[in-house]
Amino acid sequence: MRKIILLFVFTLFLVHLFAQSEEPTFERRGHGTFFELGGAGFSYTFNYESRFGESNRGLGARVGIGFSSLSDISCFTLPVHINYLLGKKDGKHYLEIGAGYTYIDLREMDDYRINDELIYFEGTSFASFSLMYHRHPPLGGFLWKIGFTPLVGDFSDGRSFVPHFGLAFGYAF
Repeated sequence: MRKIILLFVFTLFLVHLFAQSEEPTFERRGHGTFFELGGAGFSYTFNYESRFGESNRGLGARVGIGFSSLSDISCFTLPVHINYLLGKKDGKHYLEIGAGYTYIDLREMDDYRINDELIYFEGTSFASFSLMYHRHPPLGGFLWKIGFTPLVGDFSDGRSFVPHFGLAFGYAF
């Protein structure tokens, strides 16, 4: 009888031991809306971003729209980017690597200032890239990112590369 009780207790112990598993993880597709200063949209843009898979990281895309008007210039921008977020599962800190296309329409004047340098646009679109720190909480909340966002195109002053930086903040859901 004693052996049966010991065997029963030992079996319950093993069942309980194997029933323990890792903490449940919860991953869902990362979405976000944010306001970006600088970056791919030159001055400022409002953006929507989403991941392609059911994860808060990995491959995704973003699209934005921006409009600014000063006394002698109006500027409409439309950045479209594909990006990849590198980071830990269920984490909130990521490295964003991306590339995309930015359409720009300038009216009333064909120049623009970036970092106090006068830039002339000969075309209406440019390649834009991103290498940024991206904070995106897995269950939603305040998101922000900051980083290097160079522009590549045909500028009238002979340059084809303009170093540029961006700062964005918004809401992840």
